[in-house]
Amino acid sequence: MPVALLTDGAFSADVLAHSGLVVVDVWAEWCTPCRALVPIFEALAVRFDGRVRVAKLDADANLETVTRYDVRALPTVLIFQGGVLVERLSGARALGSYVDAIEAHLNRAGMAVTAVSSLERAVAPLPPTPAESHAIREARELLAHGEAMLVFKHSNSCPVSFTAKRQYDQFVAANPDVPTRLVIVQQERELSNALETVSRLRHESPQALIVREGRVLWDASHGGITKPRLEQAFVTVQPHG
Repeated sequence: MPVALLTDGAFSADVLAHSGLVVVDVWAEWCTPCRALVPIFEALAVRFDGRVRVAKLDADANLETVTRYDVRALPTVLIFQGGVLVERLSGARALGSYVDAIEAHLNRAGMAVTAVSSLERAVAPLPPTPAESHAIREARELLAHGEAMLVFKHSNSCPVSFTAKRQYDQFVAANPDVPTRLVIVQQERELSNALETVSRLRHESPQALIVREGRVLWDASHGGITKPRLEQAFVTVQPHG
């Protein structure tokens, strides 16, 4: 199967509504390292044909998606499971690195299906509304991230939020290995509300949450969001061996 071409307009249908694994190469024509991924993604499409949707997104032509997922470097590979962003890999990497990441997520998805099947007779979950279903699921997936992740809720109509986002941007630039998720409230209102529901923290914007394994480890809002405080918070929440 050839590598699929994605657009802003079809991203929800082609990626977010897909029940399985989708691997997206975010690239640009002017990006020299991006060219190294062309044969690699063609090989991935062949190797995982029928099991994984392999696709590419032109960053210059699809700024809405690039902004939504806070893509800051090219190439960046985004991995979605059931419509939820579960991993990002920045920079061009060897074929084996992508194969390992994909197979790890396929294995996790297989174990999750087994667990659900064994419980579905005993548990009858409340049916969410169509609007809530994906948002609640994504909020739970974000909180369940295996390593500490920074979730930043930003309002693009609030001067205070723009000040906090500059601090967030500085933190991200200085700590590229820290998993992050930017939520622009006006564009992802349902996810923002779902995060309030799942985390049980009252919504504020700007708001920064450090989450891991289903818990909020640290949170701050408004003037409390600064690069030094974020860095200190990550030092605090890291497990000590």
